[in-house]
Amino acid sequence: MVEKTEQGVNWESFIKMVLSKLDIPSKEDLNLLHGRLDKLEQLFFQKQPAVKKEGAPPTVRRKSASSIVLDVIANHPKGTNFKTIKAATGFEDKKLRNIIFRLDNIKKIKRVTRGIYKKV
Repeated sequence: MVEKTEQGVNWESFIKMVLSKLDIPSKEDLNLLHGRLDKLEQLFFQKQPAVKKEGAPPTVRRKSASSIVLDVIANHPKGTNFKTIKAATGFEDKKLRNIIFRLDNIKKIKRVTRGIYKKV
């Protein structure tokens, strides 16, 4: 004969047992996980103070070579020659000639005569 098991088994406890046997999370488990995720998101999106690297110099933004040459030319309202620009910037001939050529093409400077440049 078949033995009778507990008479007081209800559907709720039966479903809990099945869910636990099949490793299916319950609503309480999901709510707990949801709460933990919320806490993690809050920690993640909080502003953290900037960490300074020890011994690293502060970042200084340097001017571009073109802006340096343009500043030198701008300091001479009547115009300046190639030799003066080279002495003020310390750039090599080829680099300086390329910069002057580009500045002339984009109409930032004007060639007054050969070797004399003036800011527009």
